[in-house]
Amino acid sequence: MPLYQQVALDIRRKIISGEMPVGTQLQPHRELAVSYGVSMITINKALSGLVSEGILYSRVGRGTFVANRPADNDGNAAMLGFVLRDLSSPFFSLVAHAAQQRADELGYGLLFSSSSNRLDREEEQIRRFRDLGVSGLIIASMSRTYRISEPIRALHDAGTPYVMVSYTDGADVPFVGMDLDSAGYLAAQHLLAMGRQRIGYVGDKFGSIMCELRGRGYRRALEQAGLGVDPALQFEYPFEGEWNDYRSGYTVAERILNLPVQPDAMFVFNDLGALGVLDGLLDRGVRVPEDIAIVGLDDIELAGRARIPLTTVRQPVERIGAMAVDNILARLRGEQTPVRQLLPPELIVRRSSGAAMPDAEDNSRFNPQQTQNLNPAANVAASA
Repeated sequence: MPLYQQVALDIRRKIISGEMPVGTQLQPHRELAVSYGVSMITINKALSGLVSEGILYSRVGRGTFVANRPADNDGNAAMLGFVLRDLSSPFFSLVAHAAQQRADELGYGLLFSSSSNRLDREEEQIRRFRDLGVSGLIIASMSRTYRISEPIRALHDAGTPYVMVSYTDGADVPFVGMDLDSAGYLAAQHLLAMGRQRIGYVGDKFGSIMCELRGRGYRRALEQAGLGVDPALQFEYPFEGEWNDYRSGYTVAERILNLPVQPDAMFVFNDLGALGVLDGLLDRGVRVPEDIAIVGLDDIELAGRARIPLTTVRQPVERIGAMAVDNILARLRGEQTPVRQLLPPELIVRRSSGAAMPDAEDNSRFNPQQTQNLNPAANVAASA
């Protein structure tokens, strides 16, 4: 977030709250620069923007004064915040981009903050956005506890509009995202359709909500096909944090190859981990997909450019980002919105799962019904 915007938002907040009533004279520019710990250039840029909006006015030789009290949530004046723990996240950066496009389309401002992979700074950014007076918050927490933190609970209890775009548990917690149970089911159904029988699963951490949601759909597909879930083929990421998911997948590949009886397919928690598994297998001489097929989840950009292009379940990032913005703006207008909005998954078929790809096409799309129809045995089991 540019410093001049932070300063301008803080001044706006003070005016809205009544801390600086109409007619109040601001400190001299030099004193404001010292107070905010920024340069004179930053102060001048912040104040000139507020003057242009008619919120402040200046008199030569006398100073700068509060002209009007801006409406907190009035039309295009509303400013939203997007809290993201890691702006380089391959998945959430796409959600953030989609949210930015939607906000721009509707004429609203969207400020971003990154807490550099530190949960304490993530919570600090939430508090800072509240202090700056943003009208609502979109939050992509990188925490894998999947529970709302105390600062988010404070937003919730205060009635501040917010929506989570990272999976968070709680029937009363506003959330926009993909139906992860259906995603796991879709991935396993596709591997069954490819004739695989020993299908393993790699989750982030056993017992976590996200691991269980993906795994529940995976297990349901196997059970419907008359196959049991082999505990020996269940793995979890050995390292914490999304930035370690590739490393975790690479390490899991070695553990897979140490099994006395190896799987013929793996469904992996996300694309980063799946790419790690894929590279780990290839580097040890295993053929993908001939020996072991792989399906990931997310459809990040790297998935289609992997050594063996990765079949994956696509999360609809464009819709997630846009719907998050729409959800907050609707709540600002006083409209009722669904608390939890689950979007259907989409299977993106590439070579890693063993599908026969047309020469000119390596990025076919299948919906759940199409994938199910490729597996008559599973359909019979499902209808039994």
